[in-house]
Amino acid sequence: MLKNLTNSKYLKRLRIYISKTIEIASTPIKIVFRSYTSSVKDFDIYIIGSGISTSYDKYLENLSRIILVILITSSATLYTVLSRLVPPPISIVIAIAFSLLVVLPLSMGLAIYIPVVMYRNRGDVVESKAIELLKAFSLLVASGQTIHRVLEMIPKVLGRDYKFFSIEIDLAVSLIRVGVPIADVFRTVAKVTPSPTLRELFLSLSSIASIGGNIAQVIWSLTEMYVTRYSIRIERATDSLNIYMEIYVAAALLIPSLVGSIAALALIVPIMGISFEALLVLTTLIVVPIASIAIVVLADVIVSRVRP
Repeated sequence: MLKNLTNSKYLKRLRIYISKTIEIASTPIKIVFRSYTSSVKDFDIYIIGSGISTSYDKYLENLSRIILVILITSSATLYTVLSRLVPPPISIVIAIAFSLLVVLPLSMGLAIYIPVVMYRNRGDVVESKAIELLKAFSLLVASGQTIHRVLEMIPKVLGRDYKFFSIEIDLAVSLIRVGVPIADVFRTVAKVTPSPTLRELFLSLSSIASIGGNIAQVIWSLTEMYVTRYSIRIERATDSLNIYMEIYVAAALLIPSLVGSIAALALIVPIMGISFEALLVLTTLIVVPIASIAIVVLADVIVSRVRP
């Protein structure tokens, strides 16, 4: 038992030592990344609004450790490859230089790019589902509930659809619980959300909390504007789908005709370096399936952004 206790203390100290070592080693990465993101306006909003993390500091903490692992792995891999070609000291210098000058900037660029893309993609998805939140707000307000109570009951009313709005609603509830004024709460949430409809909703609620107003009338007005905007989005999505379908049909008709023409030409006048069998396999098993999958993926992305 004493031995197990000693081993437990040793493992605990080892974990603390490793944690401190990683913290020290990742500190320069944090400093460099902060300088990178200083040029990106409101980058913390992209992080929170995309759902990738609950705060900039937490995202930076996790990111610095991931980038540190990537740098160590890339350096070790490159050193292993180069050590067979050049002397070890030169291999070490090249591996470290490559990691710092190439891998590090690329990793940080991706770390900035990914939250921005996720923020915009989430905005499209949330915007397509915003009518559900408006209906939930309208129902709860009509039942005579207070704003605080409305926010607490929305998860039950929405059910599975609550996951689309959980970032905004959870943020609002948590800020209210720590004593932030309700008007400031809604302004903060409006700043974070990537959905235009939700932004207008929370800004309206903030104004009502400050100067008063009719919440039901505001929600009704937002619903009307949402329906108008949604019809425009559907028209744009339909136009995009039509373009992709026309490209797909044209390619589906053109490729067989092109292959047949080349086959006929190859039978009459053999062309050096061109094998009809290889061309047939390439088009039938590779080109056409890849084109079909690409069209299906693009169509699904477009539909998912407008699907209610």
